[in-house]
Amino acid sequence: MCPGNLPDCPRNLPHTQTVVGRLYLCGRNRSCILLSPAANVGISEDSMSQLGDGKVAATGEWAQLNMWEVPSRVRSNMVALYDLAPRFTLGGSDNKEGRKDILERDFSFGGVRYRIILKPTRMKEDDGRQVDRLLTDREQIVEEVIRRLACDRGRLSLYETAAARGRGAMRSQFNVRFSFSLHEVRQELARVKHTYSFQEIVKSIILLNEVRITIQDLDSRGSPLLSAPAFPVMAMRREGDEGAQTYVEFNPLVAEAIRSLSFQQVDYETLMKVRDPVARWLLKRLHVQMASTKQPIQKISANEIRRDSGMSEWAKSRDMFARVCRAVKLLVEHDVIDNLEIKRVKEGKKIVDILFTMSATPDFHAKVHGSNRTAKQNLDDFARLTNGAVPSDGFADISDTDAFRIRAARSLEVAA
Repeated sequence: MCPGNLPDCPRNLPHTQTVVGRLYLCGRNRSCILLSPAANVGISEDSMSQLGDGKVAATGEWAQLNMWEVPSRVRSNMVALYDLAPRFTLGGSDNKEGRKDILERDFSFGGVRYRIILKPTRMKEDDGRQVDRLLTDREQIVEEVIRRLACDRGRLSLYETAAARGRGAMRSQFNVRFSFSLHEVRQELARVKHTYSFQEIVKSIILLNEVRITIQDLDSRGSPLLSAPAFPVMAMRREGDEGAQTYVEFNPLVAEAIRSLSFQQVDYETLMKVRDPVARWLLKRLHVQMASTKQPIQKISANEIRRDSGMSEWAKSRDMFARVCRAVKLLVEHDVIDNLEIKRVKEGKKIVDILFTMSATPDFHAKVHGSNRTAKQNLDDFARLTNGAVPSDGFADISDTDAFRIRAARSLEVAA
């Protein structure tokens, strides 16, 4: 029996080893870690050593990972479709205890109709009850914080499959991995005033690893774009060691956005100050619409917000309209919107929808403009560094000098 009391784990394993279909990371004189059974991968102290499932850590500087970095803690990165898809249950009947069915939602993004299918996972509570869980507001916040930490310098790494090896400097079959400690997640949550216990953070990461998300393009005969959890691969120390290393691999849509440089910077500090999950979703929606249209004035209806954000069905439409109005007005309080016009749409005497026309504050508009400028600069820098290649060709290896220059330029932009 290993020091961590994990079944079947022999003592004194090499750093990673598969035993009877399970992969263990031996802590020698510390607890061993049972890696996520769905992952069947390992971690290596040597960045080029062979891992348990044929994955190899890719060393060196990579253009896309370098450009993902955000030197200022007030900003983070987002992936438009992934972030705006209604992946979370935001109150109502969807959050009630008990057995849950698979949840299906239709939503629109960029003029295309999609369907998202959320498959709950069963978890055992502290009192012994087994309940089905979906992703909630808590998981939304924890994922946001983990992604912000991943925007710090040098935090992401690439792990390639055996099929991708030996293809030169441009490679496409990589998984994007982020290693962190639960302690730093808890610290960052406290910094942005979202305080969760150690156990709540652990449960959220497990849910982000186990709740499967399927997104289908309804305008292409329901062809699936994605079927994977938020963190398809995860490993963490099961015992109460907050400082021990944990790692996750990002959802394929996020990994693809990093590879293709199709992510955008977003106002993380304001996002974390907004306590309402619907208002947070709307902030991102406004950012994406403004980045696309380059116009500070945007329109959206209450029915769109309810459908696309993931709000539950409401028995009384007037209660839903009141809930949406509260979320919209919160963005006025947080200096995202400076002018708001509300028009009630009626059929006879009944209100059937509310149309919001809103204008962004000069500060928020400037932040969106700056995000667009950084996205364009990333593409220009990539083309220059790779002699005209496009990011979708694969992750590009760059020199330490080029990586230094990019980081220096980004730091100067923040200072300015």
